[in-house]
Amino acid sequence: MNIVFVAPKSAWRDALAAETRAAADAGHRVRVVAEDWEGSGLDARVETRWIGAKAVEFPESLLVRLFLRRLPLGALRRIGRGPLRGPAERVSRAWRRTFLGPLKRRRNPRTEAMREQHRIARVRQALDDWEPDWIVLHEPLAVELGVHCLPALLDARPDLKTTFSFETRSSLDPAHAG
Repeated sequence: MNIVFVAPKSAWRDALAAETRAAADAGHRVRVVAEDWEGSGLDARVETRWIGAKAVEFPESLLVRLFLRRLPLGALRRIGRGPLRGPAERVSRAWRRTFLGPLKRRRNPRTEAMREQHRIARVRQALDDWEPDWIVLHEPLAVELGVHCLPALLDARPDLKTTFSFETRSSLDPAHAG
């Protein structure tokens, strides 16, 4: 059986590694669609599709990047190499907080919108490429993203199993419940 674990933010990494390992141990072909993280701890039998949404960012204008970021911070960095290191660091922190912080807060909603569209596209692509028999929506964001692609997928394949965690067949069977 082809099982896809959808974990767009990779928030519960230990649980994801344990569940994918259990699915691979049960003899299933397993794919994970998740945000990349170093030292993932995933089993070698698990195929991964990294989303890469962390790298998506709303671009900063050239004027802001040059005149509010590079020139002032570069000058403060040069000044900070000498005996004025302490005052230069304080001015740098104040500059970041006063000027760059509000600009970043203004860019954040646009960045998050771009990241969400990127996640939706990558999850849809991973599901279309693989034709899963079972989809595990591993975290709450997976459910939110699933709204965009699951209805059409479930209409096309009514036998598709969708759950929130990996469960063995025996634990789902009422006859085996204790």
